[in-house]
Amino acid sequence: MWNAIAAFGVLAFFAEASYLRLRVGSGETNASVAFVPQLASILLLDTGWVLLIAAMAELGVEYAVRKKPPVKIVFNVSQLIVSLFVASWLYHELGGTSTLLKENFHLVAVPIVAAAVAYFFVNNMAVTSVVALSDGLTFHHAWQRIAGPSLFYDVFSSALAPVLAVLYANFHTLGILALVLPLFFVRHIYQVNMQLEQVNRDLLELMVKAIEARDQYTSGHSLRVSRIASQLARERGLPAKVVDQITTAALLHDVGKIHEDFAPLLRKEAKLDGTEKALMRTHPSRSAELVATISAFRGPIEQAVRHHHENFDGTGYPLGLAGEAIPIGARVIMLADTMDAMTTDRPYRKALTYERVADELRRYAGKQFDPQLVDVVVRSEQIKALVVARLQDQPIDASAGLAVFARVERPHPRVAAAS
Repeated sequence: MWNAIAAFGVLAFFAEASYLRLRVGSGETNASVAFVPQLASILLLDTGWVLLIAAMAELGVEYAVRKKPPVKIVFNVSQLIVSLFVASWLYHELGGTSTLLKENFHLVAVPIVAAAVAYFFVNNMAVTSVVALSDGLTFHHAWQRIAGPSLFYDVFSSALAPVLAVLYANFHTLGILALVLPLFFVRHIYQVNMQLEQVNRDLLELMVKAIEARDQYTSGHSLRVSRIASQLARERGLPAKVVDQITTAALLHDVGKIHEDFAPLLRKEAKLDGTEKALMRTHPSRSAELVATISAFRGPIEQAVRHHHENFDGTGYPLGLAGEAIPIGARVIMLADTMDAMTTDRPYRKALTYERVADELRRYAGKQFDPQLVDVVVRSEQIKALVVARLQDQPIDASAGLAVFARVERPHPRVAAAS
């Protein structure tokens, strides 16, 4: 028993110490494969020893490796103990047995599956609750962000737990060594997948920044639109996958302006003539064409980019879609795009206050904007915080109103037609 305690304690420590950071909203959480030896120990040892091994390993990593503050150490150790206690209790209640003797060791599928499900459920519930509260996310969205991307890997990896238990019951420490390589191979799969996602995101942001560098008035515009659109989509209650699609589409919504024929239009401070307006109106379609060259972006992302200048009443472009016929991503981006444009200095006016922005959105709800989305925006403290943070970098013209928007062919906000 003491050999088992030492072996699983060391394995749990190193598995937890090789953790990976996961971005969730603007914050982050950690992921590791330490749950494999933790779940395996339930099949071999009494509950008390299982909890002690896990707590000591977690405490060691939190204190010596991550160097977390005491309050976070207490939370992380506590939620782990609770998760394992519930998993071990359910395993034994359903007829599972714990033994180190190979002649008495046998696997029963239902208790093992139930223990794994209980462990992941309780663990993710605890982490999701804290992330949702600290990062201003809804519980549903935080759950999808934390549990969703790793669900396949967790289910796949948890199958290694009974394998590890069988190997230890038959071969002791040699059995653990036999499984170390595949265990850390699973960890490598996690790492590669998350690194690829982050590299792709960084490359997209770099490309967008390079495009926007040609115009001082739109520098950083797409990234800000992406942040507002992401928050709006979350608060609208859209699924995490759709939120991610909208976030990406918002980042790329103006990518078509990389074409050289847009350069003089972007630099022009005077009003665009009819020919120039017609050319500018092609940028959503040309952006969508570029986005569609990436196969993973075809479909909802491409369509959100293509239709982000469609007005809710059907007077927009390129196709004049109206109402629910406009993809939800495009309706979200239209709002976010307009809000950022109104809070950015332009040659013909200063940035508007948040109150003026909210008034304009209400005024054109049902005309230019989806009224349900407008309602979400004007009630959202998180979106207000994003806008106010932007305004802190801009001089504000509190008196500016529709007069500054009257320079377009329609009585809609000037920024919506030019951004």
